[in-house]
Amino acid sequence: MTLNTALTKLFACTTACLLCLSSLWSASLSAKPLLIASDIWCPYVCEGQTGYVTELTKRAFAEMDQPVHFIAVPFNRALKEVQHGNIDAILAVTPEHVSQFNLYTDEVVVGYASKDFYTTTGFAWQFNQLEDLDNVQVGIIRGYDYGERLNDKIANSNRFYIATGNQPLTMNLKRLIKGRFHVMLGNKVVIQNTAEKLALDDQIRFAGTFGEPLPLYVGFNQGATKAAKMFNQGLTKLKKTGEYQQILDKYNIEHPADPLALTP
Repeated sequence: MTLNTALTKLFACTTACLLCLSSLWSASLSAKPLLIASDIWCPYVCEGQTGYVTELTKRAFAEMDQPVHFIAVPFNRALKEVQHGNIDAILAVTPEHVSQFNLYTDEVVVGYASKDFYTTTGFAWQFNQLEDLDNVQVGIIRGYDYGERLNDKIANSNRFYIATGNQPLTMNLKRLIKGRFHVMLGNKVVIQNTAEKLALDDQIRFAGTFGEPLPLYVGFNQGATKAAKMFNQGLTKLKKTGEYQQILDKYNIEHPADPLALTP
């Protein structure tokens, strides 16, 4: 082999390697960010791209070198936009949302949501059974899933007042304090967290819970199933490194695999 031939082969091999590396580098740089939406539902989804579900999602995709962009929109609108493929994913959806809006989850549970009732401290009402709701006005949030029996109750009653927007729970808390309705229905962890931030926690009280907590998922549109599997893989990496548990500890979440452990 002549020197020129050897140099030519070396140059060709080097060029091929550089082109391969360049292609991989360009693909990484040009990866389109996933658009992920939710309303504010802290400590699951908080402002400033915080909240334990938000951080788990962000870090899981970072492990897979996939950029993401979070936006806060009314929950019911976010569900419809994901269904139509205008948004890639939505945070903290229940099995009913998954079925109704044809979402994909890869069966990855990221938490649980209980169905809890709160009143003002001066209102002596207690929830024990569904019939207890017949004589009170109740604040709820548009698009939220409260389980089959409560959903049916809501659909067949005019005693429920619906909030919407990016921060509907804050709206309902303020309405409850002002006496717009007697009771608000929501998740204990979220209600307590929001009330403390608003300095309203001394004006409300827990008045009972209904049924078993609902599992929560990150719901992807049907065109983003690869992203869902990527999310699953990223979460697995976080669990192996211990970062998954660190994020849960940061928000005082004991473990999302135990629906009864979601206590602040």
